[in-house]
Amino acid sequence: APSCPTMGLKAPMLIVLPHWDPDSYEKFSLSGSPHPVVGVVGQDVVLPCQLSPPNQVPRMHVWWRKIGSGFIPVHEYSDEGTKNQPGEHYQNRTELFPQEFISGNVSLKLKWLQVMDNGRYQCFVKNPEWSREATIELRVAAVAPVLVEVLGPRGQGIGLTCRSSGWFPKPELQWVRKNQQNLVMESVTNMTQDRENLYSAVSHVIITEGEDTGDISCIVRNGQLELELQSVIHLSGDVFPQVSPWLAAFWALFALDIIVAGV
Repeated sequence: APSCPTMGLKAPMLIVLPHWDPDSYEKFSLSGSPHPVVGVVGQDVVLPCQLSPPNQVPRMHVWWRKIGSGFIPVHEYSDEGTKNQPGEHYQNRTELFPQEFISGNVSLKLKWLQVMDNGRYQCFVKNPEWSREATIELRVAAVAPVLVEVLGPRGQGIGLTCRSSGWFPKPELQWVRKNQQNLVMESVTNMTQDRENLYSAVSHVIITEGEDTGDISCIVRNGQLELELQSVIHLSGDVFPQVSPWLAAFWALFALDIIVAGV
């Protein structure tokens, strides 16, 4: 019998490629955080950005940019060409999570936070068919140890100094007695800012004997973090300058003589 001419030939394999309906792209949305993200200087923070519904978008580009007078490049990702490219001012400080793109996570990890990172960021995602963007606000904060020093006698009282360096944003400083009474009217406080935009606080106060003895606290507060640090010092009566009653009487009579002599 004549052989079948089709014997020995393989049937063509049908490969079904995923079809992306351009109309389906209208269903995609990109969201950041409805509230400001707070990060601490020297630590890492994640700026959230979520693509919904979760999907691995083909030929996807992701841009993270800081919003200022213009756009400052922070990080760029592309399915084509350069995969991960940090911005000039963010070398070795940025990271995306490509393994989580399939779940729609295009968040940015920003490492070793600096005060200069404070501000608004744009998460921008696009492919040849569509683009979406979201805005995230990052608030950077910093706190530092608080130290109280005794300066020594100042008139009829004791001088104290409170120092703390490395705060952001500008902190609040107050002196408080043991009864929680504020000594703000009796103190002098100076705030300065260094090249890294971190604040230093120096405050002086004179404590008089009597109701001021006991625990005196210097409290420095970061409103951004709603966090306060303090240093407490205990003052007893014997640390205050003592004036001899005979010396006090002498100066009183001396002053009286001056007054009489002037009459």
